[in-house]
Amino acid sequence: MRIIEVIIYWILVFCLPILIITGTIRCMVGEVRLYEYGFDKYQISQATGVDETELKEVAYQLTGYFDLKLDSAQVVVVKEGEELNLFNERELIHLWDIRNLIQLDHWIQRVAFTVIIISGGMLVLLSAGRWRMLVRGLLWGSICTLGLMVILALWALFGFDQLFLLFHLVSFPNEFWMLNPRTDYLIALFPEAFFYDVAMFGFGAIIFQALLVGGVAFGISRSAGKNCKRQDMISIDHKVTN
Repeated sequence: MRIIEVIIYWILVFCLPILIITGTIRCMVGEVRLYEYGFDKYQISQATGVDETELKEVAYQLTGYFDLKLDSAQVVVVKEGEELNLFNERELIHLWDIRNLIQLDHWIQRVAFTVIIISGGMLVLLSAGRWRMLVRGLLWGSICTLGLMVILALWALFGFDQLFLLFHLVSFPNEFWMLNPRTDYLIALFPEAFFYDVAMFGFGAIIFQALLVGGVAFGISRSAGKNCKRQDMISIDHKVTN
């Protein structure tokens, strides 16, 4: 195996987990039903005094804002007969930071997808085994994804507070994410327990995708191995006959 093939192979293995993870995050961020699930499970309407219909509008506003379809995350709601802006300046700054982080996720997803397509094509063209090396790369990429998700899921299961705090410290360059649930609607709308549920949903979805890709890759690899053995046996029989 030439050095260039090895490099391309490991690039493929490395990029597959990135593609699956970023793609899952993108889908979940844009899924209004996930927001509604949290509002319903944690009785956000009763906790905030915001009507359930307006909470649904909040979900649509935020998904549109995160996807760059709307310029502002601000939502005007009616509470106790009066209109009010749901988010204060500190919350809007944090939502801006979140949108930038989500857009970074989208950019990384596109890059990972492009790299996988290019590296996969190069492996097929350059490798003596052609598509077999590509299949092995997808298999090992799936295994790496599974290993990473199992570690993170166990961490979340036994120490989500620490994982959640570390995520914020690493992801945001300021302290605007430190909100007060008694005065800031954003954290009242999305309590930490909601993010725990989202994390577990995400881990499950990523594990499922990794199992699917890995299972298909393993099946193809095993089938190809059987075909090779069958062809070798046919070749041996032919030589013996002759």
